[in-house]
Amino acid sequence: MFELLQYIADGLAVGSVYALIALGYSMVFGVLQLVNFAHGELFMIGAYFVMYAISLGLPWPAALVAGMCFVGFFAVIMERLCYKPLRGAGKLAPLITAVGLSLLLQNLVQATIGPNPQSYPAKLPDGILSKLFGWMQKDPNTFTLPQLPEGLFDYGDLVIRHRDVLIFFVAVGVTAGLELFLRKSRPGRGIRALALQPNAARLVGVPFNFTISLTFFIGAALAVAAGLLQGMADNQVTPFMGISSGLKAFAAAVLGGIGVIPGALVGGLVLGIAERLLVGYDLSTFKDGAAFFILIVVLLLRPQGLLGKARMVKV
Repeated sequence: MFELLQYIADGLAVGSVYALIALGYSMVFGVLQLVNFAHGELFMIGAYFVMYAISLGLPWPAALVAGMCFVGFFAVIMERLCYKPLRGAGKLAPLITAVGLSLLLQNLVQATIGPNPQSYPAKLPDGILSKLFGWMQKDPNTFTLPQLPEGLFDYGDLVIRHRDVLIFFVAVGVTAGLELFLRKSRPGRGIRALALQPNAARLVGVPFNFTISLTFFIGAALAVAAGLLQGMADNQVTPFMGISSGLKAFAAAVLGGIGVIPGALVGGLVLGIAERLLVGYDLSTFKDGAAFFILIVVLLLRPQGLLGKARMVKV
C-alpha cells in the first residue's frame, strides 16, 4: 500500500513539470490553433539560461525572473519572424516550421554548449516548507524537520520529499493564477476572446498581434519555470531534455483537453503518475511510450480530452 502511494507521490512531482510545459502548448493552440513543437526547446533553453545565471552568482529567484524575460522575448521574436508570415498559409506550413525550429534550436545548443549533461549549480530548497510552516531550524543554512531528514513525511516505505511537495504546489498555484489572469484581467480576457471568436475579438478592438505575443511570452515564461524545477530536481540539464519532456507535455495538453488550462494540469499529473507506476513495477522500458498509449486511448474514447468540450466544425 505504501509502495503504491510512494509511486503516486513521485508521479505527482514528475507530472507537475509536464503540466507547466503543457500550459504553453494549450495557450498557443487555443489562440492560433498551432502546435508549437519548438516549445520543448524553450523549456531546455530556459533551464540552461537559469543555470548559467546562477553560476554567475545570481540567486535562483533573480535568475528565474531573468530567464523568464529572456526566453519570453525570444519566443515573441520567434513568433514574429517564423510564425506570423505563415498565418494565412494553412495549418501544415506552421507545423513543419515548428518542427524545423525545434531541431534547429536543439542542434544550436548542442553545437555551442556540447551534448554532454551538465550539473546544475543549485538544488531545490528542500527546507523552504519547513521555514514557511515555522518548524525548528536545525542547521544555520538549511531548515529541516526534526527527525524527518528525508522529507516532510517519512513512514515505512512512504517518503514525501520537500521538493516534490514544492513542485506540486508550484504547478497548482501557477495553473490557478493563470486561470485567474485569463478570466479577470483585460489582457487575459483578450486572449480568451481570440481563442473563442478571433474575428469578433478583432472587431471589438482586441489587439491581435500584441495578444499573440503576450500568449507566447507567458507560455515561454512558464516553460522556464519548469526547466528550473526539473534542472534542480534532476541536478542536470542536457540539450535533449526538451524532446522527451516536450512531447510528453504535448501529450498531457491533448489528454487534458488542449486549450483548457486546468486540463493541462490534469493531463500532466495523469501521465506523471502512469510513468512512475511503470518504473516502480519494473516496466520502465515502456514508460516513454505510456504517455502516447494513454493519449491514443483517450482520443479514441473522448477526442476532446478529459476536460475539453466537443465543438462543431464546419467543413
